[in-house]
Amino acid sequence: GKHFKKEKIMNTTMTMNAGYQTTEPTRGHDYTTAIARAKFVAMLVAAPLIGLAAVTLLPLAGLVMILKTGFKVLPQRVRDVALFLAAPFIGLAYLAAFPLIGIGALAYAGVQAARGK
Repeated sequence: GKHFKKEKIMNTTMTMNAGYQTTEPTRGHDYTTAIARAKFVAMLVAAPLIGLAAVTLLPLAGLVMILKTGFKVLPQRVRDVALFLAAPFIGLAYLAAFPLIGIGALAYAGVQAARGK
């Protein structure tokens, strides 16, 4: 008969550790649970109030931003309105002054020509 050679087969043993260890609850554990519950209850009570504050204050914040922008632009607008209102009087001053300026320019040119310059 045929003789079979003995094969070397490696056997391994696997040990698994789930990592869960049960310990006896301590006083500190109860204390942290109580704090966590208190924080949860506080947020449960505070959340609607925070939402109410946001709904109330955000439109006011928007209004403040609009007014702030308006006050930045206000000096330019006041200047524009003042010039608009003053324009007829400025035009009248030019209308009255230009003939005198023209006569003065003609006189100056005449004097310069008479002096031979």
